[in-house]
Amino acid sequence: MTLLGQEIDQTNISRKLLASFLVVLSGSIIFADKITTFGITENNGYRNVETFVWLITQSLSPIILCLAAMLKPFKIFYSIPLYIYFIQLYWVFDYDTKVDDPLLHFYAVSFSLGVFFFISITIYLIKQIASSNRILLLNIRKLTRHIGVTVRNKYIKEEDKKDYTIDTVKVIDSLDLD
Repeated sequence: MTLLGQEIDQTNISRKLLASFLVVLSGSIIFADKITTFGITENNGYRNVETFVWLITQSLSPIILCLAAMLKPFKIFYSIPLYIYFIQLYWVFDYDTKVDDPLLHFYAVSFSLGVFFFISITIYLIKQIASSNRILLLNIRKLTRHIGVTVRNKYIKEEDKKDYTIDTVKVIDSLDLD
């Protein structure tokens, strides 16, 4: 299966989705100070609790991004924290804007698009997995029918057919389908 130019092995999809979620999280927590204080009441000597939360999230964001990078996320999701970091950098060099609260709508747009894109890719991958599993099950059914009917009727002597059927059923029953 291929997605966004990358070959995807079904066993790695959940790891890549988790990593992609962490990348989105690393970008989105940067503007958490505008939404919540996480119940923190002590400002630890900073101007206010919002500034304290902002400094914490500024420190956690690159750490989360590095952890996500080790899990190899879908590369497209790096655009979300990069966009948000760019907004922060713009704010630093904009002398007219003393606080970055007016830029919240730019943060919200990137976060909303990122979450929408993440959910879309997740749904797409789930459908791909279901489709490939359906094809696999159909092929197993065809092969089982071929072995159970065609091989039995063509290649097994009449007196051995009962033993062959019993042995085949035992093998099928012993398969681990969970």
